[in-house]
Amino acid sequence: MNNLLRDTLTERADSIEPPPLDLDAIVAAGNRRRSRRRALTIFGGTAVTLTGGGLAVAGTRKHHVPPPAPTPYIDRRVTYALGSAIHYGPDIISVAPHKVNAFVQTDTAFVFLNEKNDIHVAAGNGVRSLGKGAWRLTGGLGGNFVGWVDGFNDRYESVVYDVSARREVVRTAVGNKIPPNVSLVTGPLIVALDDNQAYFGTLDGLYRWDIAANKGELIAKVLPDTVRTVMAGQFVYQQPLEQRPPAVSLAIADTVSTAVPARFSGQQAFLSPGAKYLVTEPKDALIPTEPSWGDLALHEVATARQIALPYAYDHVYFGQWLSDDKFVAAGKRRFSTTNETDLLVVTAATGKVQIAVPAFAKLRFSTTPPRTAPFSLPTGNPITDLY
Repeated sequence: MNNLLRDTLTERADSIEPPPLDLDAIVAAGNRRRSRRRALTIFGGTAVTLTGGGLAVAGTRKHHVPPPAPTPYIDRRVTYALGSAIHYGPDIISVAPHKVNAFVQTDTAFVFLNEKNDIHVAAGNGVRSLGKGAWRLTGGLGGNFVGWVDGFNDRYESVVYDVSARREVVRTAVGNKIPPNVSLVTGPLIVALDDNQAYFGTLDGLYRWDIAANKGELIAKVLPDTVRTVMAGQFVYQQPLEQRPPAVSLAIADTVSTAVPARFSGQQAFLSPGAKYLVTEPKDALIPTEPSWGDLALHEVATARQIALPYAYDHVYFGQWLSDDKFVAAGKRRFSTTNETDLLVVTAATGKVQIAVPAFAKLRFSTTPPRTAPFSLPTGNPITDLY
């Protein structure tokens, strides 16, 4: 190529303008792809199919309206709190100067109890106090609701708070009037948040509460902690319904009934999103005599088969479900002289584990009550050792 031809081609190339870019369309397409990935991450295999008609309508719109920005914490990732930091996958959310005692995840933010059991909301843009306190928090497997119980001299009140709207959507003393001169063995609690339904373990029994309508009904005349959890319309409860603690024989059914046999052992219960698997464990972190129910156990609900977990770990603590067949747990290495603890992802069908965060903490409890572990997992309860 001679110099004249090269100069001519260069001049023509410089004179050509690139085609205009539709930046809104590009961003929207990226958001749609990101939203689809988020939806698949939560329930691992559950996808939404758009109809052809829906796609055709979208394609004929003249004015593009971008979808709302995806909420920042809708994914379920390997999550834990250590000191003043909440570790959400690779992201770290500082809550300094507070220390996280217990916490739950919502789609909008994390809600935590600090060392004084005061309730706070934390996201990437800072920490705000709700000006209230509680002993435990209850979250769902998605959405923006969190629940707790407020105590007063003559009553308790069941509370559901919408983190996104920044307001209480339920506050009721129904079922929780404290009788005079009575010492309560078990206090009320928020048993579960299952989609738009809340389940209140009250002094009068178990209430199912429609959050949107702010109305409830008494569905079982049982003690506040008889029902351990509710998920996908399935109840996990102790059987027989009335017994002295520790009650460790558990049944699962679509209603609370004395006729359903107990098939599982444990005190706490964590059902997978589709109620396919059940994880149970004791309320206390360490059991001195180590009975058969004295550590985390994994069960297949349909068959009641117990799925063995690796012997390499003892004192394993449930974290949260990532999907219907995977969950996060913290396990202390059985032969570690320094109590090194790994964060694990467990495949429910086989019990096999993958180390997600090696040696993220050491399992050593504080020497003064309450004897809490140095880390917490998003169950809403602190990990404690009462012995």
